[in-house]
Amino acid sequence: MNLAPKTKKLLAIGTAGLIVVGVAFVAVLAQLVSDAPAHRPTITAFADGKAVTVEPYLYCPVEAPLCENDGSSASVPVREGYPLQLSLPSEITSAPWILAAVYSDDAGADVVETDSLYLPDQKLGLTVPPVDADGRALLGVEIRLPSGIIDTDTQQEEIISHAIWSIATTPTG
Repeated sequence: MNLAPKTKKLLAIGTAGLIVVGVAFVAVLAQLVSDAPAHRPTITAFADGKAVTVEPYLYCPVEAPLCENDGSSASVPVREGYPLQLSLPSEITSAPWILAAVYSDDAGADVVETDSLYLPDQKLGLTVPPVDADGRALLGVEIRLPSGIIDTDTQQEEIISHAIWSIATTPTG
């Protein structure tokens, strides 16, 4: 097909315009995606017929693990015979993580924290008993993602948590 020079020129300008619009669209889309808030993983806690989505209490980037917390503890009712069940996403379980469970006697005089370290992909969820083997009631749990930092004053390595999900348990009758 033989087109007139004027038609060829209009087609070339139209094609160039479409390319410019396409490149601009991709650039705007890339900027919107990069400015989108980072996904903060959540935990699902279930006990005594109630499910709660637990947002992070503390969530810092691994490369800057000393940020301030901006979350709060979730509250989940528990009672004997109905354990706390936790379901964790792969954003947590694909790295080493720690479960810290805090138990106390009725008087509050005997408070004990038990820490369990889980390796990557070892567990996707777990069950925490509402009463430990010594009869102490569960006060709460934390899921922690540890990071190593170097103390610049002492040159010693410290392990801190760069992300924490906190769940306070409340007894039910």
